[in-house]
Amino acid sequence: MIQEGYRSKATKWGNYTVRKVVRLNKPVECFSKDKGRALFNPTMVKLEWDVPPSGDKNEFWFPYWITWVDVDGKERYGQYSPMIGEKALLELLKGAIVQDFFSRDFLHDLNATISQKLGNK
Repeated sequence: MIQEGYRSKATKWGNYTVRKVVRLNKPVECFSKDKGRALFNPTMVKLEWDVPPSGDKNEFWFPYWITWVDVDGKERYGQYSPMIGEKALLELLKGAIVQDFFSRDFLHDLNATISQKLGNK
């Protein structure tokens, strides 16, 4: 698993340092008709670039790991995980909210989390 302080190089983008990592409390249990049971473990990582690839300067990466329980039980890193800047992420989230991507429960929980965070400053 990726850790805070980890340094690496992204092909075509340059060197970065992992500043923060958010993980699920436990992997999401999934089922595939082809491979059977799986444990899907997505993360959200805040990166700091030596030379930022965009003017945003707040880049997030979404690496994931997957374990095919019924195949061999080995955890594998998911290839081609996306990376997106803070401004673009916000634009996508706003658009998704406007287009009713999320349940009311999700939006209430998100609102409560944001309100709590903003109230603590």
